[in-house]
Amino acid sequence: MIDFYFSYRSPYSYLILPRMLKLKNEYKLDINFKIVYPIAIRMPEWFDNKNIFFFIPFIRDFKKKAKKLNMPLNMPIKPDPIRQNTLTGKIADHQPYIFDVCHIGQLMCNRGKGIEFAYELSTLIWSVKNWNSEDKLKDLLADFGEDLGEVRESIKSNEESLIEEIEMNQLDQKKAGHHGVPLNVYKGKYYFGQDDPFEELIKELINDGVIKDF
Repeated sequence: MIDFYFSYRSPYSYLILPRMLKLKNEYKLDINFKIVYPIAIRMPEWFDNKNIFFFIPFIRDFKKKAKKLNMPLNMPIKPDPIRQNTLTGKIADHQPYIFDVCHIGQLMCNRGKGIEFAYELSTLIWSVKNWNSEDKLKDLLADFGEDLGEVRESIKSNEESLIEEIEMNQLDQKKAGHHGVPLNVYKGKYYFGQDDPFEELIKELINDGVIKDF
């Protein structure tokens, strides 16, 4: 089993999803998909004094990687799942999007559709303006055999337990040894990132005979 820690605001989490789905669907690996709140929620102080200029090299990097992987990515994302002052790095107190996204995602995890739903929703977030509109969410959930109204009612009734599940994922992530995403944990060792660390994970899986190639 691989524990896969994922954030809905992380572009690198988005970019690794097709390869994680390949491990699950083509190689029949057991992927334990674990949603965590973005670092902006877990550790907002990390963004202190980090403005848009600090992130320009990262933006260039994940744009380049998205192109290489032939994955859609349009910047800036509108709306950003996290409300944040781009000049000061300060995270807004009021967050109207990210908890809705994470709690829908966790509910879909509990219904056995977590990683597949994450790929489709993340594709919307990173490529389509107004990804959070009711019509887009309704259509997306319908593709998974779900009704948006029922989903929202279920979240409302079970929000406390959904929050506890995500917070437990975050505790497990800390115990694994790293706070970043995407994070894969296999046989007690963590692999942080979607480039060289993922390749190291694949080599380990091949060496263990779990997969023959990738």
